[in-house]
Amino acid sequence: MKQEDYLQYQIQYDYAGKFTSQGTWIHPIGTYETWEIIYMIRGRAHLYEGDRQLTANAGDVVLFRPGVEHGGTAESEETVSFFWVHGKAEGEKAITALRRLPLHAVNLQHTQIPLLCRQLLNVSSTPQYPNSVHNALLGIIFTEYAMHTQPRTKQESAEHHLINDIAEYIRINAMHAMHTSDIAVHFGYNEDYLTRLFHRIHGVGLKGYIDRMRMNHIRTLLLSTDLPLKSIAAQSGFDDYKAFLKYFTYHEDMTPTELRQRFYRTHTNNW
Repeated sequence: MKQEDYLQYQIQYDYAGKFTSQGTWIHPIGTYETWEIIYMIRGRAHLYEGDRQLTANAGDVVLFRPGVEHGGTAESEETVSFFWVHGKAEGEKAITALRRLPLHAVNLQHTQIPLLCRQLLNVSSTPQYPNSVHNALLGIIFTEYAMHTQPRTKQESAEHHLINDIAEYIRINAMHAMHTSDIAVHFGYNEDYLTRLFHRIHGVGLKGYIDRMRMNHIRTLLLSTDLPLKSIAAQSGFDDYKAFLKYFTYHEDMTPTELRQRFYRTHTNNW
């Protein structure tokens, strides 16, 4: 089935942020003229939009439509945190494409959406980037969302279920050194078959996906903690600190210290 590419549509980035609640919280009521996509990082949010109600948990994505009132239905006593991005669809084709997206999807932790949201926040806080970069990142976020939520045949559903299980296993164990042969043995499938299936569904082979999740784990530690680099290396499955630096620089084209310095700014909101 052909994947939807949202870069082809005129979807204009408006603004974005990261929200973290402090104490008891309920989503405020509002109506906006933009599309809003939310990725839940932590906690549980009780929400409504128009006549629909939903509960969004960590890893879920919620899409709010323009011109439709949305807000909270109940208070959350636990900490709630999520990325939020607003954008405008220009033209009927863009509007139709966004309307095809589901309004709520669960368990999308294995996707690139949280990393893309973080990158978009960094770009939005850096004046040197032109608007075209903001728009492109938003288009990639919508494309990633569509890719993991589109309707499938029974065979496609079974294949996606297998790959999602493997992807979740890799994500959970991203702090350990893993090889494609380890994954194949654990799930009882041929290594070459899994690599081809991963490439077809995720656009990357099994080894590439392992590296991607391991790098995501390392980036998260670098950007969300103040841990020293040697501790991050140890918590990412590296016994040799020099091997960690070599691995990171090869995949990121910069040192861990340079990444921390580049991504030090993030737009946050506490309501």
